[in-house]
Amino acid sequence: MAPTTHFTPSQAHAAAASHHPAAAAAAAPATATARLHASASASAPAAAAALCPPFLAAGSHSVACPPVQNPIFSGPAAPWAVQPQRAAVGALGPEFRRARSTKNISKRNNRGAGGQDRGGRTSSAAAGRCVDKLLRVAPDDRRALGASLSSFRGELVGPDDYCHVLRELGDRDKSAVRALEVFHAALPLVGNGSVDKGKLLTAAIGALGKMGRPDLARRGFDAGIAGGYGKTVFAYSALISAYARSGLATEAMGVLESMKGAGLRPTTVTYNAVIDACGKGGVDLRFTLGYFRQMLRDGLCPDRKTFNSLLSACSRAGHLEDARAVFDEMTHLGIGRDIYTYNTFIDAICKCGNIELAMQVLLDMEAKKLKPNVVTYSTLIDGYSKLEKYEEALKLYEKMKSLGIRLDRVCYNTVLAIYVKTGKYAEIAIVCDEMEDSGIEKDTVTYNSLINGYGKQGRLDIVSFLVQDMRRRGVAPSVLTYSTLIDIYSKAGMHGDAFNVYLDFKESGLKADVVLFSSFIDTLAKNGLVEWALSLLNDMTEMGIKPNVVTYNTIIDAFGKSKVHAEEDPEVGDMGIVGVYNGQIIRAANPVTRGRSAIDVRMRRSQELYFILELFQKMVQQGVRPNVVTFSAILNACSRCNNFEDAALLLEQLRLFDNFVYGVAYGLLMGYQEIWSQAQSLFNQLGRMDSPTSSAFYNALTDMLWHFGQRQGAQLIVLEGVNRRVWENTWSEFCLDLHLMSCGAAQAMVHAWLLNVRSIVFEGRAMPEFLSILTGWGKHSKIAGASTLRHVIEALLNSIGAPFQVERFNIGRFVSPSVVVAAWLRESGTINTILLSDERAQRASPSNLVPRLEALQL
Repeated sequence: MAPTTHFTPSQAHAAAASHHPAAAAAAAPATATARLHASASASAPAAAAALCPPFLAAGSHSVACPPVQNPIFSGPAAPWAVQPQRAAVGALGPEFRRARSTKNISKRNNRGAGGQDRGGRTSSAAAGRCVDKLLRVAPDDRRALGASLSSFRGELVGPDDYCHVLRELGDRDKSAVRALEVFHAALPLVGNGSVDKGKLLTAAIGALGKMGRPDLARRGFDAGIAGGYGKTVFAYSALISAYARSGLATEAMGVLESMKGAGLRPTTVTYNAVIDACGKGGVDLRFTLGYFRQMLRDGLCPDRKTFNSLLSACSRAGHLEDARAVFDEMTHLGIGRDIYTYNTFIDAICKCGNIELAMQVLLDMEAKKLKPNVVTYSTLIDGYSKLEKYEEALKLYEKMKSLGIRLDRVCYNTVLAIYVKTGKYAEIAIVCDEMEDSGIEKDTVTYNSLINGYGKQGRLDIVSFLVQDMRRRGVAPSVLTYSTLIDIYSKAGMHGDAFNVYLDFKESGLKADVVLFSSFIDTLAKNGLVEWALSLLNDMTEMGIKPNVVTYNTIIDAFGKSKVHAEEDPEVGDMGIVGVYNGQIIRAANPVTRGRSAIDVRMRRSQELYFILELFQKMVQQGVRPNVVTFSAILNACSRCNNFEDAALLLEQLRLFDNFVYGVAYGLLMGYQEIWSQAQSLFNQLGRMDSPTSSAFYNALTDMLWHFGQRQGAQLIVLEGVNRRVWENTWSEFCLDLHLMSCGAAQAMVHAWLLNVRSIVFEGRAMPEFLSILTGWGKHSKIAGASTLRHVIEALLNSIGAPFQVERFNIGRFVSPSVVVAAWLRESGTINTILLSDERAQRASPSNLVPRLEALQL
């Protein structure tokens, strides 16, 4: 352990300045963007091919494109060029940060000016009447659909009218079965020519794709191939587009390869669809750009749709600089930007949190006489909302209404979410009434937003009403609905209700996702049913659903918190979750946790560390990177086991996975002085991460050290945190704010702060009338006012005889007159009570070591 140093506020300030250079030294924004230009170097094609998928790079040749000389995104300055990877040894990657939401927000396509792509196709008036009649027929009544279509046989003009009927069904209908039946019924009516049947097939595939049924589109395509009229560029391109609409990138890429295998040459439309599929399917941006390069090699020229799809891919990937380069390149090539271009670019900017730049782009739109629409404003409102700038978001909402822009469901959902977050319940009712007056019905997204918002506010009565209203209106809940309800009830301690929601989900027929499983695993774990949570984790894996870091962290954190009752435990009741489902009482027992002797309880705590190590090993094997929450959960489990040797052995084993992080924790726990230089390197890495990540790390590490009697080491860690400004506004000479600190860190901080006040007293410096220590009164605790930190600090102050009392009108503040504190600090025995030293409170015998830890194959 490093030697003790006398800590003063001036030293803290100097140390903090050395670790936090001026923000003005940040690099200036780049002014140059990558350009599409002719490649004068013979190595350029090879460099471009390096970023292509292997099957694209093989055997490709560069072909000139009329508008520009062999354009290609290339060059070392290009933002999408492969950058050299930094060495991972001794470094913390971004995955070590706290888990962030991975939820994607779907944006609706603009259907305004320029949204139609019908070319010069025309249709007769009879085609429109035919569509109206078909929509009145039951979708599964094959005979009636065929009869309705045949009744217009003399009026419909050629295949174009039949294709128009299918396209209109794709735009106006939700029944994919109806569209497929109409396609089969129309086939004999367009004649025997393969060309006309091929046109009809393409229209049917496009309609089914719009309806979100690529499976039926594939079925129709396969029928066309078997019938000899499906082997066309248009049919293949339509199927790729159908997969793209559903974000099925792998299937879309497979169709492209089979198209080439069939001897057909892809067109610009084909590549646009593949690029769109890659963007929506979350394919790596380098692969998406690989298809773009292959398109250029095939001698095809990109159009506005190409760049819009590339821009959308950059937006979904959160690559703002790439999006900016694509956006600029459109002007360079003389390709005009439309409303969809601007909306997508604004979306990319908002995803990166640069709302000021997004507003500048809005002004640029207006300067170019391009009128922003509802999608533009909705995106900006959502951008402000994500930054919690609700007032600015609502100003845009009012501006929309003043401009007479008709709001859609997405915009209303965004505004409702803002009002829910800000607790403006009267405004919520007004917006809901506006939606109904406008003929816009609440959908699943609307209800999910309201349920989530009211749940976070603790308004469970309104949550219950919203669930009943969904059922009454026939709005089907989604997986997210069930996940949100499970999470809400679990956090409220209503585990029985959470269990009932899960049972409802099991009967819904929906396919579970990682969020739902993680929510229910969290419910089981918090209710002490760790074995059940582990069983659900195994079921999850068997179903092909990969657990994420949140799932594993939940179970790891549950170990040690589960109730293990000894035989002499007077607590009664042996049932865990109790729920009521369809009038039947559901009880979830956990028999393995009862009837234990005191020795068995201690042994079980040791065995739990073995399970934690096994879970950690599974995480690594499945490619799930542990983060700071994992670290905190493991250290907290070590603290709860009350066995120094077991905790040390666990950390020693974890060093085999990550010696940089867990090696430091192990060395500090053991009191090794030589570990301090490696710890400093780790703290430097943490300094480049966000404040929540850093503070969680320092809190967990200090808690463990404090728990096992390494008090001096714990104090060194918190002083290091103060020097590096890990906890904002914690330390001042005469006021100590402990709001953001854990119990162990806060206790170590109190001792350091009192030592510093003592130095001020003996220096004879002036002090204010009162000194204070802030802990908070428990506003955010499960039980309001029950602040664990406040009780811990109160007990600490009493144990060392510090003359601090709870303030009369603020139970979260301890105060004392400075003269009284000074007199106490001058007493001869006080220094011994506030100086800390390393001491191991418990020494377990070797028989208590985890029996199989050392034998575990890593």
